[in-house]
Amino acid sequence: MGLEIERKFLLKNSQILDFLKEAGVVFKHLEISQFYTKITQNEEIRFRSEEGKFIKTIKVGKDLIREENEEFCEKAEFKKALKNRIGRVITKDRYIFRLNNNPCNIDVFKDSLNGLCTFEIEFSDENEAIYFKLPPFLEQFCKADVTCDKRYKNKFLAIHANENEQIDYKRAYNVFKNKEISPNFAANLKSGEALRALFLSISKEIKRLKSDYLQDHDEEILHNLRVNLRKVRSLLKIFNGVFDEKVTLFFGENFKILANSTNKKRDLDIFLGFLSEQKHANELIYFVQKALNLEYENVKSYLSDEENYAFLKEWEIFLNEGEFYRSKLFDVSLSRLGSFKLRTLLVLAQKRLKGLNQDCPNESFHKIRIELKKVRYTYEFLSEIFYFDGLKKYEERLKDMQEIFGALQDYDVWLGILERLPEAAGKEKLESKIYKQIYKTREEILKKRLKFIKATRKISRNLKIYYI
Repeated sequence: MGLEIERKFLLKNSQILDFLKEAGVVFKHLEISQFYTKITQNEEIRFRSEEGKFIKTIKVGKDLIREENEEFCEKAEFKKALKNRIGRVITKDRYIFRLNNNPCNIDVFKDSLNGLCTFEIEFSDENEAIYFKLPPFLEQFCKADVTCDKRYKNKFLAIHANENEQIDYKRAYNVFKNKEISPNFAANLKSGEALRALFLSISKEIKRLKSDYLQDHDEEILHNLRVNLRKVRSLLKIFNGVFDEKVTLFFGENFKILANSTNKKRDLDIFLGFLSEQKHANELIYFVQKALNLEYENVKSYLSDEENYAFLKEWEIFLNEGEFYRSKLFDVSLSRLGSFKLRTLLVLAQKRLKGLNQDCPNESFHKIRIELKKVRYTYEFLSEIFYFDGLKKYEERLKDMQEIFGALQDYDVWLGILERLPEAAGKEKLESKIYKQIYKTREEILKKRLKFIKATRKISRNLKIYYI
């Protein structure tokens, strides 16, 4: 175990290399690829590939002085670790040289960190490092001393990218506004700007779906319209603190009302599909079909009335002038705020799942269904910015659990519909069948609950890395 004592400086660009070459400095050039399998505030485990060699490094400590243990590893170990990495793989060109006999290196980052350049110099003792001053010929190329700035630690760059990167948000926003493309979010985006872009993309989809449904009356289109309306409302609520509170509440409530206008039709559609598979249910099908026809007219009338969409004009103004409505969390990077918000949702879902048992009413199960839906909406928004082992598998498990909870909700709704229908042949038998399905589904949830909690705890632990 050795000590690493170094200072790090942020460079304006890579022009320092040309200057040093002209001054006769000879560099050793390395192409480096590295990633991390453990990241905490005080410790990191890094794997690096350079010149066909594979190196495992454990670092403990922070800022000026750190303990460092470095050893070569086999390619097989490197490849296995790569599958379990946290964050992105960092690629860079390293130029090694000496300054007054002190080991130095200039890193020119590539790929997603393109444009970032740093200069590091190592020292034999702490005092030498503390009192070191950049010589004037180097000072002209440096922007800042970032030795103690965690934003420029490689482990930070692996999970957050370069938070100081200058992004032309106006230009990017105009692209989303005028082109038919879906936004792909980077970790270092401001949360407010990322949400504006997402909401713009969803709003365009809402307009298209509304128009298509009024023309084709396709149930799948109506379902997708409802999902998008709920998604906007949920994300506004989840990311409270990014935009002005009153504005968030106003739009959230209006999106909720619009989405709820389609609920009855959706419930009747699903129930009718179930009835059509049952024997001796013709009389019930007749009653449900009549109710569905009436609800179809209600939905068509509601969606055709532009007054019910009047708030969307104000929504467009809000999206165009989002910075005006900013709140305290607007500028927080998407990776930091997103990981915190997603983890908060997971912790709440985990807590509620833990409290589930056979004596809980269905309402307790339905509350968890809503929490899981929020988790999924948030994960879909943030999925491109997180990378760690087990995330994809958890996504599948989350979808499965959400569907089971959704089925339980449907069964409960169907009982409510049956209760309101006139007496008909087979009604009592059907109620009994639905009650059996409710019991069976509750048992399935309770059976899968512990494994899901365990998987959720693991994902939650990894997400914490992104905002500590």
